Amino acid sequence: MTILSTLGPLLASLLVGFWFKIPFLNQHIVSKSLSYLTYLILGFIGYSIGALDNLMEKVAIAGTQAAVLFLFITLLPLIALWISGQFMHASHSTTLNVDNKTAMKQALIDATITLAWVIAGTVLGFFLKHWLSNVDEFVTWLLYALLLLVGCQLRQENHRLRKLFLNKQGGVIALVAISTTLIGGLIGGALLGLNWNHSLAAVSGFGWYSLSGILITGLGDPVLGTTAFLLDISREIVALMLVPFLARINSHMSVGYAGATAMDFTLPLLGKCHGVEVVPVCIASGFIMSFFVPFLIPLFMGL
Repeated sequence: MTILSTLGPLLASLLVGFWFKIPFLNQHIVSKSLSYLTYLILGFIGYSIGALDNLMEKVAIAGTQAAVLFLFITLLPLIALWISGQFMHASHSTTLNVDNKTAMKQALIDATITLAWVIAGTVLGFFLKHWLSNVDEFVTWLLYALLLLVGCQLRQENHRLRKLFLNKQGGVIALVAISTTLIGGLIGGALLGLNWNHSLAAVSGFGWYSLSGILITGLGDPVLGTTAFLLDISREIVALMLVPFLARINSHMSVGYAGATAMDFTLPLLGKCHGVEVVPVCIASGFIMSFFVPFLIPLFMGL
């Protein structure tokens, strides 16, 4: 599959949803449809995994890859974000005692539901592996629908690309986090013996676990898709645990490590830690990182 045939339809779906108003897709329908479609695709991802030969061996490989990559995409970005925060005099925590139990509880609930769909699909794939012969093609079409809805959601939330990309602090945080995450992916991938482009694809979710694993699996590599899924779901949970502590050092570390979730899931916690003045920075950084996920993953997988 060429880069153009991989990347073109996916980006086209995203941009159509972002640029054009589709009358019957209001905010409520888009939000609900995204949830249901994500779970459905996750179930098919599980089915693809369950239908693999030597299933346990390949799941163990995905887990090992995720653990090694996680180490490098945690350490390198945090060091670099600390340095960038020092240079730009980033803000520190304004609230030292932040109760993030509610956020942690919700993260664990979401992770459990997500894993349940994947596990259910895996069980079906294991016992009914010949039931669906064209599951990859079906998932690809579901991906187009998913990215169309993502584009609609970004437009409905009134995000303006120019304004977000020109937010200085948010732009620097996103640039540092993206570049060092990719470098960490290359280093970890080299130790694991992964192809460089697969290493980069696996770490390019930046915490958006409901999309990264789906994209990679839909592009034909369910083992690497499982690696990306485990990597990003771990990052979101660990980010919720670390943000209150990282916030005491500087906002670049807390916002940057939150990755793509800084614009949504971890935003309330970041706001409590740093105050309302950090909210535009979080939205800009999270949006920029989210924006590049559906671009970078197909790009690297197509190389």
